Amino acid sequence: MKLFLSGGGADQESEQIDREFIEALDTAKPVLYIPIAIDTDKYPYPSCLDWIKNNFQPFGFTNFMMWTEKDLKGKTLADFTQFGGIYIGGGNTFKLLKELREFGTMEILKSLALADIPIYGGSAGAIIMAKTIIPALSADENLVGLSDFSALNLLSENEVWCHYRATDDETIKEFISKYQLGKIICLPEDTGVVVSEKEIKAVGSGNICVFGKDTKITLELGSRFPQNH
Repeated sequence: MKLFLSGGGADQESEQIDREFIEALDTAKPVLYIPIAIDTDKYPYPSCLDWIKNNFQPFGFTNFMMWTEKDLKGKTLADFTQFGGIYIGGGNTFKLLKELREFGTMEILKSLALADIPIYGGSAGAIIMAKTIIPALSADENLVGLSDFSALNLLSENEVWCHYRATDDETIKEFISKYQLGKIICLPEDTGVVVSEKEIKAVGSGNICVFGKDTKITLELGSRFPQNH
């Protein structure tokens, strides 16, 4: 498994996690970009494709193919074999999860992850890799009326909190108590994690905090800890 989860920053904020993603790719193949969480009134899809190409141009890689809702419908696992990696962008986490379920893409993503295809999740794209998307209730509006918050659960029962700031600490503690959550991996915008079957590695410019019931652990950059820490 090769997951690259970003706290939600871009450009220089995500530079180190972006670099790790590029280094893991088979660059002879295109990367599939899925931006369907985004608010298209503010960010039309063509501008999203321009953004991701510009974001990765400093690494010498711009070979992205974008699939939106109309492209994802009816796709099977075989349709994804043409790609060297997957990039799932940020936006509304509830919309993203609902639509990926409806298209059958969630199970495909899980199969790809377990087959060691590099998958990058930025913000909402990172949150859906966790056990649930409950932490998204802190920032996103459940516009689609989603009631089942279960997600891919590729992080050994851990949750992911993106755009983390120290001012979020009390809210995180309240979420753990209210929703009976286990551990929450909290990612600032300038930080991410690289996840394999065995371990999670902190990457970026800031530190990662892991909250549990009545606990808070700060992990410095470069720290590696087992998936079931």
